[in-house]
Amino acid sequence: MVTPGELDRFLMTMEGAPPALATVVERLAGPPAPEIERCAAGPLAPLLCATLIQQLAEPGGSAPDEGVTAVLRGLAQQQSALALLDVTDELLGSGAFVESYGTRLHRVFLTGASTPRPLVAATFAEGALRLAIAGSGDIMRTVVMLTPEEADGLDPDYAERLPRLLGAALDVWGAERAVSGALLRTLAELRLHPAAAAGAAFETGLHQIRSAADPGTDDPVAVLVTARKNLAHAEAAEECGGDAALYGTGIDAVMAFRRGDQLALRDVHRGLLRLLDERANGFRRGHVPAWRRSRAEAGFAWARLVTILTRALDATTRPAWLDAWPMIDALLDAYALDRAVVPVPGAVDQDGLARVVRPVIASALRGRETLLVQLRVAAVDDADRVGRLREIVERPDTSTEASPDDDADCSRLVSLAPSIVAELGLPAATRLARQVDDDALRMMEGMAYNTVVRHGSLRDPVIAGLLDSLVTGLQPCADYTGSVRQSFDALLAETVTFLATRHDLQRSAAVDYLSPARPPPREARLQDDFADWLRRGPLAGRIAVEVPNVATGRADIMIGFGVTRFFIEVKRELRNSSRAELERAYLAQAADYSGTSATLGMLLVLDLTPHPAGVPHLSECAWVTSCRPPGSTVDRYIVVGRVIGNRSTPSAYSRAAGH
Repeated sequence: MVTPGELDRFLMTMEGAPPALATVVERLAGPPAPEIERCAAGPLAPLLCATLIQQLAEPGGSAPDEGVTAVLRGLAQQQSALALLDVTDELLGSGAFVESYGTRLHRVFLTGASTPRPLVAATFAEGALRLAIAGSGDIMRTVVMLTPEEADGLDPDYAERLPRLLGAALDVWGAERAVSGALLRTLAELRLHPAAAAGAAFETGLHQIRSAADPGTDDPVAVLVTARKNLAHAEAAEECGGDAALYGTGIDAVMAFRRGDQLALRDVHRGLLRLLDERANGFRRGHVPAWRRSRAEAGFAWARLVTILTRALDATTRPAWLDAWPMIDALLDAYALDRAVVPVPGAVDQDGLARVVRPVIASALRGRETLLVQLRVAAVDDADRVGRLREIVERPDTSTEASPDDDADCSRLVSLAPSIVAELGLPAATRLARQVDDDALRMMEGMAYNTVVRHGSLRDPVIAGLLDSLVTGLQPCADYTGSVRQSFDALLAETVTFLATRHDLQRSAAVDYLSPARPPPREARLQDDFADWLRRGPLAGRIAVEVPNVATGRADIMIGFGVTRFFIEVKRELRNSSRAELERAYLAQAADYSGTSATLGMLLVLDLTPHPAGVPHLSECAWVTSCRPPGSTVDRYIVVGRVIGNRSTPSAYSRAAGH
């Protein structure tokens, strides 16, 4: 607690524009340095800094080094996040101060970022980042400050604010691999932190849009699909939902253009205009700091991009043009998108996003004799413009989407159905694509894409990340396709949600079998709890418990979908709950139940081992593994879920100082 001193009292009675610091100091009775330092550490620090900036702004103005040093020493002790934000805006708004003292202030901010007060630490970190972006701070030291070794242990208030800072750093330094690697690694870790998961998903999605616009990206469309999924995860979050919806809708437009869906593109256009109106209203009601304005304004480029795509799609689908020039201009705009319509902040190649739409235009114009006749007629008026269009029509397809080994099926899939590939994996998607023509494949792609977006927007980012990792692990399973996959995915979603609720006792109404007890509870408690959970959800009516005559034994839980059945083995563990030990002890039994149905199953373990220093993160409590019984040629894929029991309250992990 800083006690107000003589300088504070003078600043509180000050009226009008702030005087120069020298004028203020002259009125002090004692030595100025202690008073300046005391004031800079208190709530009136912004006013004090305004007097310093005023002195520097005067003709030939300079500040005594003793006074500046006292200000910086006081700021290092600042404990108000609001005062610190105002101070940062005040000081960084002065070019004279930043040029003369920016490096020293940057060191103060770096030191302050380690304070135990999370909101203040985040504000110090923001100031350090802003100075480094402005060129007045050490970039690598700033990156080290933004990338802690263990992100999962961060205070929630600090972690919640960190993704925005990491994203701003990626805007500026994302093209530098030495820097971006550490930033992206921390973002990935924050995806598992409940307080930061939504923000991290948004910033990851935004970086993936940048990557899609990078000429070095082999498959920009697949990257856009992944980015859309991350943005969907972030949409439900209040702090970044509006921006995530805006960028996500922009990707929807690009994907609708690629599959030639005019109705979807028009719907997206209307939705985008609504989001932009909401955003503009938000800007009018609130203050957007100057250092974040470029990102805010970049969002409006989506409107121009979508307008171009809508006009271009109309041009490629008309059998003839009554007025050729507007259509030609629309195609040229889409084929050569300029930097003004690359709707992502940061340094990206202006030719990047154009690579995503060019194959659609080129393939739509080839063989269109009526349109080519119109081009030749129009050439009389403007040969240069028609020459550019002829280049589009006649050039060979050099799209990076082509398969390096000229595999026609793979090239067709990646071009027409990237969402299906992302969801099913390339082998299963290839089998599906061989059975349908291009029009049907485009229709199925639209359904798959909409499903990806819808599911992503309904899930907490931490749960969504765990589900994504499990789905990826199951893709090698030959049975994980078609209706079997749909059924198992339904079970998977219910299981992951169950694990999340039981990981957080406050959500799950204090389930007593998860609390420390003597004797320890039997696995039947978990079995009953999970079966009851399933009966209350969308799988109601498909659940059976203690099912006899399965693999010469009795299965704990069975979920039936007609002839397809999935079996869940439930166990408890008292000694060693490591992955390797759980699989060694129980995997063979869990896998044996799937001997006459789909080669998919589950193992659910009640972990009653001691947890003296905390419990694993939710993302570590489920994984996919496989096994093959001796003499068999068929792999069995098992999802292992670990329910953490024998848990004390978090306060039990604290220890008094010195103990």
